[in-house]
Amino acid sequence: MTPRRPGPFPPTGNMAIPLGVWLLGRGRSEGINCFAPGAGALFAALAPTVALAVIGVWMAFMLPPAERIMGLVRAVVPLVCTLLQLVVSELYAGALSRKGLWTRYATASLWCGWLPLAMLIMAQGVLHLVLPGAAASSQALGGLAFGAQLYTLWLTWYVTKVGLVTTGWQAFVMTVLQTLPVGGLLWVLWLLPPHYNAVVDLLGLSS
Repeated sequence: MTPRRPGPFPPTGNMAIPLGVWLLGRGRSEGINCFAPGAGALFAALAPTVALAVIGVWMAFMLPPAERIMGLVRAVVPLVCTLLQLVVSELYAGALSRKGLWTRYATASLWCGWLPLAMLIMAQGVLHLVLPGAAASSQALGGLAFGAQLYTLWLTWYVTKVGLVTTGWQAFVMTVLQTLPVGGLLWVLWLLPPHYNAVVDLLGLSS
C-alpha cells in the first residue's frame, strides 16, 4: 500500500524544526509537516554543514604544513558526503516522479542527519559517567558507533519513506543508493594518503 501523502506544513516557528526532528526520530510521520518546502528551507538546512566546512578549512591553514592536508580533508569530507547524498536523492526522487516533494524531504533529511551524532555524543557522555573505564575502550566506542550507524540507516529509510511518500522497498533502495557512494568515498580516502579514517575521527580517537 502506498503511504498517505503528508499534509501541508504548519506555520513556521522556532521549535518547528526541533519538533520535526524529534517526531521523525521516534518514527512519527507527522514530523515531516514541520519542515517547509522550497530552496530557502533547503539552503538553511545545509548552512550548518557549509559553515563547519568553512571554519574547518580556515583552521586547517593554521596547522603546521605536515598536518594541513589532513585538516583540509577532515573539513571538507562531511560537506562532500552530504552533497553527494543530496544529488543521489534528487535523481532518485525524479525517477519516482516525486520531484515536487524533494526539497521538503531533503530539508528534513539534513536536519535529521544531526540526530544520530547528537545521540552518539550523549551516549558517550553517559557511558563515561557510568563506566569511566569502559568509556575509553575501543570496544565500547565501536559498539556505540555501530548502534549509531544502524539508527542512521533506519532514519534515512524512514525519512525517505515519509518525505517522498514511497513504499518501504523504494525507501530501502534510496538508503542503499545514498550509503554506498559515501562508503566508497570514505574507503578510498582511507586507502590513499593522507589515509583519513572517518570512524576514528568520529569517535575522537587518535589516528
